Order: sequence, then C-alpha cells, then structure tokens
Amino acid sequence: MTTPGPESWLRPFLPRFREAGPRVLDAGCGPGVDAAFLAAEGFDVTACDRHCPPSAPWTGPVAYVFADLCALPFRPASFDAVVASLSLHYLPWSATLAAFRDSGELVRPGGCFLFRVNASDDVHHGAGQGEQLEPGFFRVPTAMVSHSQTKRFFTEADVRAVIPTGFRLEHLAHRAIRRYQQPKQVWECLVTRD
Repeated sequence: MTTPGPESWLRPFLPRFREAGPRVLDAGCGPGVDAAFLAAEGFDVTACDRHCPPSAPWTGPVAYVFADLCALPFRPASFDAVVASLSLHYLPWSATLAAFRDSGELVRPGGCFLFRVNASDDVHHGAGQGEQLEPGFFRVPTAMVSHSQTKRFFTEADVRAVIPTGFRLEHLAHRAIRRYQQPKQVWECLVTRD
C-alpha cells in the first residue's frame, strides 16, 4: 500500500502559513518528513524531537534541535507557526495541557498552531487497549510500542480543551489517515493566536 506524502495533509494549510510568516517550528518532527516538505515550500523551519534525528532529506533551510516537547528551548513568540503532528499525545492530562500551552506560547500574535492527535476511535493503534491510566490515556500493549509506552486518545471535547488560551479555532476535523498499514483515526486542528 502506498502512503500519501506529508503534502496530503499540510498542503491545504500552506496559504495560512504563508499569511502567518516564514518561521515554522515542527515540534516532535520524528524523521523530519513534514519539516522537509515545509522547507521545500520556502519556509524557514526549525525541527525538534527527543527520540530520533531526522532522516528526511532537507531541501531548504531547516535547523534541527534535540529537545523534549515538555521543555522546548525557545523564547515566547519565536515562530509564525507551530506544527505538531502526532507528537503531543504521549502524556498524562496535566502534562498534555502544559505541553499545548507551552507550544502555543511559541506562536507570535497572529500566527497559527496546527496539530494532529490520536482520536478516541483509533482502535488499530491502541485506543481502548492496555491499561487505562486515566480517561483516554493508556499504557499500550507491547506490540504497539514505538517509542512511548503510553498514548492518549482524544475526543472532540478533549481537543477543544487543549487549545491554549488566547487562540481562536479555525479548523477542526476528524480524519482517517493512511500513514501506517492500518488506517489511523486522528483529530486535525488549526488555531490562531489573537
């Protein structure tokens, strides 16, 4: 099965990113595919992750920073946009709220924050499986462990609850993506800082 490239989800947001400005943070970049795509589209990208160095070929200006998403080493309002694709759903609820708040603080007024998280119906990727540590938060079975033993699965209400104060909702959609062998259910959300 062929999986669509990052442009299949990022492309509709490019006009909004261009309106916001060139400085983009890819928070939790993983192998760097989204960062490479954004750089190829002309953005000045900073990519960070604590689990693995990027493996995607950079085709534009990308700076890589080894950093934990719970302690991002950037000044407030440093970026025109922040992207967090499938990277902010490994934490207990209080830490999840803090991670979204801290990521939002990195966006300048008028900038945007685009994120995707596991949906509560993502049964192919661990939703409702393993030991439930708190509502929606599971210690997933060993066979489903990639780099974290815990995963959070969000309802629509949960997604709305993590939107940082001072941000206006522009887009919220439930999507099935084909990034892996089995379809993955996610919430996709774009918010703008007032």
